[in-house]
Amino acid sequence: MSIISLTHGPALVGIFLACILYGAMLVQCFIFFTNYSKDALWIKSYVVLLLVTDTLSTVFAMWWIYNLLINNFQNLAAFATADWLLAADPALVGITGTLCQLFFAYRIKVLTGNTWLGYGIALLSVASGLCAIGSGIAVSWVKFLADFDKFQSIGCLWLGLTALVDILITIIVSSFLNQRRTGFRKTTQLLNRIVRVTIANGLMTTIFAIVELSLYVGKPDTGLHIGFSFVLPKLYCNSVMSSLNARMPRGGSSMDDHGISVTDPSFLHPDQTSRPEVFIQVDTERHEMYDLNKQTEWNDNDTSKARPMAV
Repeated sequence: MSIISLTHGPALVGIFLACILYGAMLVQCFIFFTNYSKDALWIKSYVVLLLVTDTLSTVFAMWWIYNLLINNFQNLAAFATADWLLAADPALVGITGTLCQLFFAYRIKVLTGNTWLGYGIALLSVASGLCAIGSGIAVSWVKFLADFDKFQSIGCLWLGLTALVDILITIIVSSFLNQRRTGFRKTTQLLNRIVRVTIANGLMTTIFAIVELSLYVGKPDTGLHIGFSFVLPKLYCNSVMSSLNARMPRGGSSMDDHGISVTDPSFLHPDQTSRPEVFIQVDTERHEMYDLNKQTEWNDNDTSKARPMAV
C-alpha cells in the first residue's frame, strides 16, 4: 500500500460521503422552505447561513482534492504539504458545529427555562469553535502533514469539547422531553419522535467526533482523521434540519384523543402566559308546552260551530 493511499485515500472517501450528505442537506432545506415558510425571519436566515457554510466546506474540500489529484498529478511533494484549502477545513467545521450547537443551546434554554444551562452549553460550544479555528491557523503554519502532531493539544481540546457538548445536549433534551409525557397517545407519539431524532443526531455527531479524536491521537501520520473531518460538518447541518423538519408542518393539525393540540408548544410550557383560545358553540332549541285537555275542548267547540244546521 502506497503512502498516498494512507494519507489521502481516507480523505477522498470522506469527501465522497460529504457530497452525499450535502445533497441530503439540500433536500432538507427544500422541505423546510416548503413546509415552514411562515417561520420567523431569524430562523430562515439561520438556515440560509447553515447552507452557505455547508456549501463553502463542500467547495473547499472538492477544490483541495482536485488540486492534488489533477493539478499536481505525479507531484509527490504536493501530497506531503497542506495548503490554505486544507487549513480552512477545521475552521469551517468549528464554525458549523458552533452554529448548530448554539441552536440546540437556545432550544434547551426555551424548553427548560434555565438560562444558565443554555448559556453554559453555548459557552462550551464557542470555546470548541475557537479551538477549531486555532487548529486551522496551526495547519497553515505547520504546512507538512507529518508535523500535524505539533498542535495536537489544541486539536484534542477542540474535538473533546465538541463531543462533550453533543453528549450534554442529547442528555438534557431527552431527559426533559421524557418528563413531559402527558399520557395522551398522540402527544406521546410526538414526544417519542422528537426524542428519537435528538438521540440519533447527538449520537452520530458524538461518535464521529470521538473517532476523529482517537485517530488523530493514535495515528496522526495518516489521513484517517481528515476523512472524518470532512463528514462532521454535514452531520451537524443535517441534525439541525432534521430537528426543524420533525415538527408538524404549518397549517397541519394533530389533535390528541382529548382534543388537545400536540402541535402547540404550550403543552411543553404549562407556566407560559399565553393560552390557546377555546371556542364553545351552544345549540339551543325552543320547546312550547300545551294542555292537551284544553286543546281537545277547543277542537270540539270549533267543530260544533262549524257543524251545518238540520233542515
